[in-house]
Amino acid sequence: MTKVNLLRLRFANILSFKDEQEIFFTAESKYTNTPTNYIRNEKAIDEVLITPVTAFYGANASGKSNIFYVLGYILRSFLGKPYQKFSMDNYRPFKLHDETINEPSFLEIDFCIDALRYILSLTFDKSGILKEQLNEYQLKSKKVIYSRENNKLIKFNKDIISKFDLQFTEDTLSKRPDILVLDILDTKGLAYIHSILSAVTIISKTAFGFPPTKDFFNSFAEEMLNNKQLKEKFVKFMQYADLGITDVYIEKVSSPHPDAIVLSETGTGTVPGPYTIYKMSFEHKGKDGKKYLLDLNSESEGTRQFVTFMRYFIPGLLDGGIFFIDEIDKNIHSMMLAKLIEIFNNPNINKGGAQLIFNTHDTSILKSDILKRDEIWFVEKNEEGCSEVYPLTEFKAIREGFNYEKGYLEGRFGAIPYLGDIKELEAILNA
Repeated sequence: MTKVNLLRLRFANILSFKDEQEIFFTAESKYTNTPTNYIRNEKAIDEVLITPVTAFYGANASGKSNIFYVLGYILRSFLGKPYQKFSMDNYRPFKLHDETINEPSFLEIDFCIDALRYILSLTFDKSGILKEQLNEYQLKSKKVIYSRENNKLIKFNKDIISKFDLQFTEDTLSKRPDILVLDILDTKGLAYIHSILSAVTIISKTAFGFPPTKDFFNSFAEEMLNNKQLKEKFVKFMQYADLGITDVYIEKVSSPHPDAIVLSETGTGTVPGPYTIYKMSFEHKGKDGKKYLLDLNSESEGTRQFVTFMRYFIPGLLDGGIFFIDEIDKNIHSMMLAKLIEIFNNPNINKGGAQLIFNTHDTSILKSDILKRDEIWFVEKNEEGCSEVYPLTEFKAIREGFNYEKGYLEGRFGAIPYLGDIKELEAILNA
């Protein structure tokens, strides 16, 4: 199975970010004792290690969620465009400065697919994509796959892109400047290109913070019914989470389809045919060990959130994956959040080398035995309204055993809300 890891993200003039920002998902190089739990990919990146966890901290409206938006919306909306109408709705420049409101945006992702490393970079504005480049790296050896300026490929790898593919690509770009070269070449059935596009799609589609739908739980229940190993692992994780759940039962039932309608001489009605539903019930023990079954709607928001996490995490821990979660602490207890981090930081559990990337306001996990210093980043808005991202490793005075939480709450790292005196509010209300 293909394994994808994110190494670096660079962007500028997007949303609340005016100046160029660069975020590393790799370990700092100055470790005296390098964590043994970090992800290794020696074939692709030699001695560089990938952090299994990355946490972003910052005040409300600092721009934390916009980092996820860059990948979950901006990048994602470029994919699959050959089959869509022209659109540059994903051009969202910084709007609090006259010089940037009409200037191009920049986005670059640096990632690994198994033993190879790739960098895809884009420059775009409301007219379309101005520049695009894809490079492949085998350790220190760089290979330009293609380099684009407007609707022309100024460089391309002849072993991958034929003259026919080149002509087709440039003809398409002359009509549709909003489309990625990567996407156009994929329509030609190039397996090499398809693997890269699939990895970019994986990265862009894993930013989730939305409430799961009924179909989400229905499909997960169906998976567990057909996969006994998945169900066993899921039950073990639920028991470990101390949610009071001792087992999970899946029942396949049929009912009329809730959405479809049928026309007849007497009017309209529901389709009489069966609609398959996979019902998930949770076993709890009551008085004297008596067992009771509760459906998903009877469980707490926290339980449903944990079920959602496990739906994604269990396959990822086995085979690899990247998970971006906005406000991970929503409906999750601090101790549970600490355990989730511990799970990803445990190489005996995280055998697939999955990455957990999230933002949070929960400072209780800002401890050196939970998060390493290069797993912690901060987001802060300056006086001009620009968001800035910087790592804890920028602060030189951090020593082993340093209390990260205390230092953060004292304002030593910035990225906290600075509120006025409550007496000022009293004066306003009493004026």
